Parts: sequence; C-alpha cells; structure tokens
Amino acid sequence: AGEIREYRNSSGKIIGFAHEVHKGRVLRGQWFYVDDEASRSYVWFHATQELIRRAIETDGVDVVDLGPSGSDGFEKLKERYGFQSVTEWTEVADYMGKFKYAGDREDMGMKFW
Repeated sequence: AGEIREYRNSSGKIIGFAHEVHKGRVLRGQWFYVDDEASRSYVWFHATQELIRRAIETDGVDVVDLGPSGSDGFEKLKERYGFQSVTEWTEVADYMGKFKYAGDREDMGMKFW
C-alpha cells in the first residue's frame, strides 16, 4: 500500500526512496537509503518537507507519522526539528479507515502507476 518516491543523484543513480502511506487520518512516511554515502544527501529533509506539505493539503489528515526511529540519534534529529516522539502512537494517530491512494484508485488494494 502507498506510494514510492525515488530520489536520484545527478548521475541518475537511485540513492534512496520514501514510502508514504495514507490510512485513516494519518500520512506516514519512511525513508530508505541505498548506502551510507546516500544517507548524507539530505533526502530525509526534503521527503519530510514534502510529506508535511501533502498532509496540510489533504482533507481529513491531521497527523504526520514519521515512522520508528532506527536509533537514538535519529529520534533526537526529529525532535530537534519539532517532531514529538510518541510511544503510545495510537493515542494520537487515527489509522482507522481504508488505505487511500493517489487519484482515489482502489483496485484490489493495489496502487497502479
């Protein structure tokens, strides 16, 4: 479920991707890098900015979930930029409801591009 947004370097090589899921009143994002060098490319900042922009523009979304922090350092990075770390996420993120897809297309629970 969700959408994949690829990030490429100037040579066209994929350096990472963002996976976004819209379910209930939540837009959730996760980020993955292909290697350590790519992790220094600031993709997380751009992907987070775009995720928040889409959440603001989407009716019915009131929470952005940045996913689990893989390390204490990453959790501190999120907090440094104003994101609250929540242990009991079900108390603030309403995931009840269907998965939602770009273009409102729901074919057997899959997104087609």
